[in-house]
Amino acid sequence: MKVILLQDVERFGKAGDVKEVRNGYGFNFLLPRGLAEFATPQAVKQRERLIAKRRKELESSVIDFKTKATELEGKSVTIKSKAEKEKLFGSVGREEIAVALKEAGIEVDAKIIVIEKPFKEIGTFPVEAHFGHGVKAIFTVVIEAE
Repeated sequence: MKVILLQDVERFGKAGDVKEVRNGYGFNFLLPRGLAEFATPQAVKQRERLIAKRRKELESSVIDFKTKATELEGKSVTIKSKAEKEKLFGSVGREEIAVALKEAGIEVDAKIIVIEKPFKEIGTFPVEAHFGHGVKAIFTVVIEAE
């Protein structure tokens, strides 16, 4: 019997795969648990349309990522924070950097900003943003005392 996997099945296949299985495995395990459906010609065509749609969405999101990355690449953002003797009274982390970028007109999610640990001193620091799918941008964060 041929089935289309609706979810990933450990050590068997990933969602969307068309697999040939024994009748007992299909009827007693995959179908009752909602892990698969019969691979009818209509279901296979629908799966192919879904894959094509996802591929187009992925391509458009990668284009958006590349656009934002080129916009962000080489930029410098300044953050003012209270400090004494080159040490900040708090720290500057991903969220503060994302807010500063938003104020500069570049909106990015704080989750894509990569720093080892929050900055705790005044200075200029290179920061990377990983958008996903191999798209990265490096920009500069300048932390100044208020």
